[in-house]
Amino acid sequence: MNEVAGYDVDRLIAEFRVNGFVVFDGLIAQATLDRIQEAWTPIRDADIERQGPNPARGWGRYNVRVPFRRPFVDAEIFEHPALVAFLEAVLGKDYVWPHFDSNIPLPGTDYQRWHRDGVSSPFPGMRTPTCQVGVKFPLVDTSEENGSFEVIPCTQYVGDEELPAELDDLFGRGPNDGGTFRSRRLDLKRGALWAHDNRVLHRGTPNRSNRPRDELCMAMNRPWVFNAWQHEFTEGHFPRDLWESLSDHARQVLRLQRLAEERRT
Repeated sequence: MNEVAGYDVDRLIAEFRVNGFVVFDGLIAQATLDRIQEAWTPIRDADIERQGPNPARGWGRYNVRVPFRRPFVDAEIFEHPALVAFLEAVLGKDYVWPHFDSNIPLPGTDYQRWHRDGVSSPFPGMRTPTCQVGVKFPLVDTSEENGSFEVIPCTQYVGDEELPAELDDLFGRGPNDGGTFRSRRLDLKRGALWAHDNRVLHRGTPNRSNRPRDELCMAMNRPWVFNAWQHEFTEGHFPRDLWESLSDHARQVLRLQRLAEERRT
């Protein structure tokens, strides 16, 4: 057992390599999540209003960019020793954090389509090690009431060319419609963080509660993976005072971000 900060990292790595996902229970302090939630709510609400009632992911399912600034960029989360040890093992020591966004199903949303976050391989027809990991944490407890996450284990090893174009035809559109395919539902306590290979098949489930189910998503990549947002977004956005407060390792992880210009008086 390789225990790091109270987590059996060897076990977590083994689970990830087999199943394609893993859960770190109790990794984030409640006070940290409180600060994030307070700062996040007005950003979320403003962007939901901007996007209108029918965003790209379908009615009520929003993707809102998370700004690379405090309190969202928190070293106690992305620099947690167990998470760092895990990511270095599955992505290599030179991994980067290029992208930060969110998943927000509003009350009344139905099942999301089965999908993977990207393609099965950057080299069609070839199996590769994990290239991208979605590191995600909900800001609330997740449950069958508010739309917890559903994952089909081990599907990270199935190529796109081996699956139908419409995955719902194979796995089903509603509850337990997948026949012999057995999904796992991740009902997480606030403070948990889960990480998945971007290729593993997953979906959001209906939000039958009376409030949004917010989840923030840190994309961690091997450094050569192309990121369209970073390629197209050229404005300096990362605060210099935050950058200067980071550890050397944190700067390495965030090295692709563009520093904001210093204000001159």
